[in-house]
Amino acid sequence: MPTNLPPQYFEAEKVYRQAKTLEEKIDALEDMLAIMPKHKGTDHLRGELRARIAKLQAEAEQKKGGGRAQLYHVPKEGAGQVALVGPPNSGKSQLLASLTGASPRIGPYPFTTQLPQPAMVVFENVRIQLVDLPPVVDQGTPGWMRPALRYADLLALIVDLSVDPLSDFRTVRRELEAMRIRPVAATGMDYDATVVEKRAVLVGNKLDRPDARVGYELLELEVAGQLPIMAVSAATGAGLEELKRLLFERLDVVRVYTKPPGKEANLAEPTVLKRGSTVEDLAAAIHKELREKLRYAVLWGSGKFHGQRVGRQYVLEDGDVVELVA
Repeated sequence: MPTNLPPQYFEAEKVYRQAKTLEEKIDALEDMLAIMPKHKGTDHLRGELRARIAKLQAEAEQKKGGGRAQLYHVPKEGAGQVALVGPPNSGKSQLLASLTGASPRIGPYPFTTQLPQPAMVVFENVRIQLVDLPPVVDQGTPGWMRPALRYADLLALIVDLSVDPLSDFRTVRRELEAMRIRPVAATGMDYDATVVEKRAVLVGNKLDRPDARVGYELLELEVAGQLPIMAVSAATGAGLEELKRLLFERLDVVRVYTKPPGKEANLAEPTVLKRGSTVEDLAAAIHKELREKLRYAVLWGSGKFHGQRVGRQYVLEDGDVVELVA
């Protein structure tokens, strides 16, 4: 199957070949991975690039001291990983605590977060991993945050509505640009070999404070539809349920339920897949051998009728119930 790679991919590949250091090589490979279109024709190449990145990262960790490097890496869990990004005192840690029940260090002073702090938030029957990161500051953001942000599935940009949200947002945007990361509503809008597009949402925190609503209106004008935006209060809980839904929607995943023959589906424990995944992808997520032996599936949900027989390449939708026949 043809890969149909864009010219920007080959530009990034050229940068990779000319790279001198491990870090430069990793950056170029990550650019290649981000630029590459996502379809069946690129599956094998994507796997090769991920393996190459993992090998180089292991070499880099060994050179720096593996234990120290591991402090900054948070393995993904749940339906997706959401990185919380914001300036000092934007309320990221309190937001993490309010959404997840975790107990990160919270203080009325800046820089209480020094290392990644992961915790799980539950939306309906799906678990989403949140990772609180150190604050971003002009020309002072820790260098290790760049791979952490690129690794995440979604960025939640957190700003304080009660003080100067426009300044907060511009600081975050500048720092992301310095790391060659572009926050976007949807990826694939603009191929550029020099940056990595990351799906993002903008969250105005401290809605309970005086003048916060005025700050939110100014922020809406600044963003002008470029990013999904929402106002919340981590202190009072206002808007947090809506935020959970927004994070789930922007992760762009679907919940699929498997059904054993002659039995009811377990609707409490879905298999979470990227939107656009097929019956074959579902089988592979369950077991490699099942994918190889899969003949067809019986579908309840998005089909033309309940109990419809569908093939391996049928694209699944959120809420589908599937019986796999091997």
